[in-house]
Amino acid sequence: MHKQRYYPITLLVAILVAASSILFLDYRLYAQPAALSCPRQQTVVLSGSNAPPLQGLIVLFAGQVVGGGFSDPVGNWRIPLRVNEPPGIYPIEIRLRSNQQLLASMLCYVDVPLLATATSLPTATPLPSATAIVRPTTALPAIPTATASVPSPTRPTATPTSPLIGTPTATGQTNGTPTATATASPMTPTPTSVRTPTTTTTPEPAGLAVTIEIFPYDPEASSSLNDEFVTLYSQEENDISIAGWRIVNISRPERPTFVFPPFILSPEVDIYVFTGPGSNNPNTGDFYWGRSQAVWRTGDIAQLLDAQGRLVSAYQVP
Repeated sequence: MHKQRYYPITLLVAILVAASSILFLDYRLYAQPAALSCPRQQTVVLSGSNAPPLQGLIVLFAGQVVGGGFSDPVGNWRIPLRVNEPPGIYPIEIRLRSNQQLLASMLCYVDVPLLATATSLPTATPLPSATAIVRPTTALPAIPTATASVPSPTRPTATPTSPLIGTPTATGQTNGTPTATATASPMTPTPTSVRTPTTTTTPEPAGLAVTIEIFPYDPEASSSLNDEFVTLYSQEENDISIAGWRIVNISRPERPTFVFPPFILSPEVDIYVFTGPGSNNPNTGDFYWGRSQAVWRTGDIAQLLDAQGRLVSAYQVP
């Protein structure tokens, strides 16, 4: 009788203890940062929709600032991250640049398999970036093909010699017209259109492992010109001064060009050149082109030139 009286109470206490344990485990699982797959030497994209509109953001990798971005008018943000760390699990934080408010945190699994229940945040867009960096090697030889047009103007100069043989018989009318047409058409347009590209693309500085990558403007998904940007990444062992370096879209007739102000590019740190307006921030490596329309389209070729005009890197927009 005595045991039966306390049996319901004991059962109720056991149920409450089990329920509280389950709730505590659910809370612990919910509070864990999201797992993110970060293959080495590849670019992943961090994204979210919880930022204040039109605010600057920074990315902290293992407590160090490694990049940043900008939120759009509705608070969406999208920041690329290139990882070159040894295999392991590293914490990532996305914070507001103004007051360091935490917006998102995650764990970056660098060449470490994710748990079966973990979900990766990067979208499918970073995958072409690994192959896109190789594309400039096929695009660069295509530029000298313009030199094939050089023989075309030289050939007419040889053919007008035949009419000149008849000049002794015809005094002024016959030899005036051939010479005017032979000298005016081939000589003026070709030297300017052929020689200028070859002088800027052929020389390359030795040993500068600096690459560029372009995220073009997407009319369907982008709401700000600052959603289009160029990233620079250095694999050099030492700091590099990039003052006077230029990014040029050689596929456009107007050749849009961005010139870097004085800045030191550190090894294995991404810096960004946003297409739209903004204030340059050397502390975070954020630069703004200040243009009113998009610069890059599919198939465009970008060249990164140093202060002496030598080719450092190139990239073709996929």
